[in-house]
Amino acid sequence: MNYTTTLTNSEPIVVTIGNFDGIHRGHRHLLQRLHSLAEQLHSKPVLVTFTPHVLMVLRPDIYVQYLTTLEEKLQIAHQTGYIQDTIVINFTPEVAALSAEDFMDQLCQRFQIRGMVVGSNFSLGHNRTGNVAFLQAYGQRHGIEVQSVALEEAGQERISSTRIRTLVSEGQVEEANRLLGHPVQVGGIVVHGDQRGRVLGFPTANVRPDPHKLLPANGVYAARVFISKQEGPESDGQAISPVYNGVVNIGIRPTFNGKERLVEAHLLDAKLDLYDAYIVIEFIARLRGEQRFPGIEALKAQIEADSQQARHILTLRSVSN
Repeated sequence: MNYTTTLTNSEPIVVTIGNFDGIHRGHRHLLQRLHSLAEQLHSKPVLVTFTPHVLMVLRPDIYVQYLTTLEEKLQIAHQTGYIQDTIVINFTPEVAALSAEDFMDQLCQRFQIRGMVVGSNFSLGHNRTGNVAFLQAYGQRHGIEVQSVALEEAGQERISSTRIRTLVSEGQVEEANRLLGHPVQVGGIVVHGDQRGRVLGFPTANVRPDPHKLLPANGVYAARVFISKQEGPESDGQAISPVYNGVVNIGIRPTFNGKERLVEAHLLDAKLDLYDAYIVIEFIARLRGEQRFPGIEALKAQIEADSQQARHILTLRSVSN
């Protein structure tokens, strides 16, 4: 089992294990419990996750789309304040074939695990036999305190990454943001486009996201845009400043008979050269769906209206925050 971490094998740790796609409110509740148990056991709270996403190995027949890239996931987890370190396991067919017992044995041989916190429906190992009952029995044999946490519920429905992915794919970013506890975000390098926006008087940054990143439904969104001082998603989050209000279009631009799906961000009240910069877009509200316009003037008028609406929404959100 290969992994990446800054931990030494002598540090006492308390771990939680999973994909943690999105780091939503349910995950945050679990991480809070992890932090509390770590304090009780005088250990370091550690998140254990996998790369690539496990479904890319377990289900190579499907095209996996995730809410957060590995870098985004780790950054958001650290920003909660509940995690002090991470272990990122290289997920391979060999790891997937490990029994729950063998998986835990290998982890315990490398690290001083004093406790575990997992979701009540958690399972690991080949054929998913490593459920909470197994982990509790394993913990009793190896001196590991195991706690299970019921994931938080909202509106009588359990908060899950699956539910949030559905909301994002439908463009319901405000409800997705509520369940996540943070805005849906998309990051990427700004690449050269056909400069159509500049000709229209609304220059845009054409963002190239991770190909497996789940994008909101085609349409126009009010968004906040961060410009990273580092080139790439390895930014530690402290190097992203300042924040710009923006209007973001996702789609194929049917007015121009486009075919390629693009993510284009127009900064409100700012003119910057963003080529080759790594930017992060936070989606705040959906303004409208994608549509075809009869001509350039009608499109320009709609973009101006979108910009005014986005400016109004983002100003209200800043005041309320």
